[in-house]
Amino acid sequence: MKRASRFIATVILLLSLCGCGGELERPTLEDMAMIGVMGFDYVDRKKIDITVSVPVPSKNKESTQVYATYASMTSEAMLNLATKAERTMSLSQLRVILFGEEYARKVGIGKVILDLYRNPIVGENVHIAIVKGKAKDVIKGTYNHSPEINTYMNNLLHPRMETAFSSFATIHDFVFMMTSNTMDPNLPYLIRSDGEIQITKVALFRVDKMIGIYSQREGKLVQGFLGRKRLPRMSFEFKHEAKTGKKQTEKVVFDFVRAKTKVRSNGNMKKPVIHIDLRVRGMLVGYSGSKDLEKRGQFRTMVQELEKRISKESMEMLVRFQKQGVDPAQIQESIRQKYVGKWTRETGLALYKKAKFSIKVHVDIVGFGTLK
Repeated sequence: MKRASRFIATVILLLSLCGCGGELERPTLEDMAMIGVMGFDYVDRKKIDITVSVPVPSKNKESTQVYATYASMTSEAMLNLATKAERTMSLSQLRVILFGEEYARKVGIGKVILDLYRNPIVGENVHIAIVKGKAKDVIKGTYNHSPEINTYMNNLLHPRMETAFSSFATIHDFVFMMTSNTMDPNLPYLIRSDGEIQITKVALFRVDKMIGIYSQREGKLVQGFLGRKRLPRMSFEFKHEAKTGKKQTEKVVFDFVRAKTKVRSNGNMKKPVIHIDLRVRGMLVGYSGSKDLEKRGQFRTMVQELEKRISKESMEMLVRFQKQGVDPAQIQESIRQKYVGKWTRETGLALYKKAKFSIKVHVDIVGFGTLK
């Protein structure tokens, strides 16, 4: 009986204490300001110009609220932004992170990415891109076909076959590339023009700092070396001199069905040689030229021209990367596999810079499209 009386008294005491505290309710979904896109621009070495966009639920038309602040880190920015918004700010629905090119080159994006990476509220499917100019101009801009920037950017940076020339990296992907001992990161490079945003090129990084850009065409080859099996289609143009002395132009559009790449080193650390064997199967979806491709000899000549061109472009690209001291294609991995001893990034770069390349390309055409 005494135990029951004590239990009832304890319950009553706890209930009374709960009633003494101030009322603090969790915000409902309608009270939350879910940040969809976050942009970072350069101010100086200590301060960052941070811009965020928040979608506003509406039955009639999608709209967006944009907030901006100056801060030294994202956690400080969230505190500043909380006083500007009428709703509770949250990063739980963050989908896109944009960096202005100046910030990516002068400061590097590693600190911001790691700050968000360690935040448990931020999800896994957050994509990163570099913007020519300022990120805030992209976030505040108006666009012809998509008035809501959050949905537009999320769809634009979703990986598709047509834009598979770039590594559409999430936060986790970038941290993996940034901390890798055998490769350098790359990200989509965006340009805002005429009411649209285009993924025009690929931003190239050394660790976390942007050092340059490379073309879509080079990006397709890089993805092939990284082991991507399906590549975006490529066009080729060949110029020949006819018997009459006039120059003739031949155009070929090749649709990759399957690509297979083997990258291996000779194991010699004094004179490293990296052998690259690229085998591609695809459709000849477009041809304009003087060759009669129904004739075996002329068809084989065209295939050999394709193989030589792909090999030449690959060699020129790798040599340029080598001179810059960057390796977005993860070529160093083939050296590391045969290296004996403690491997470091400095060791890999030293061997990579003095390596020679041997590239073999085999093209297999399995079908035809429009031919002229």
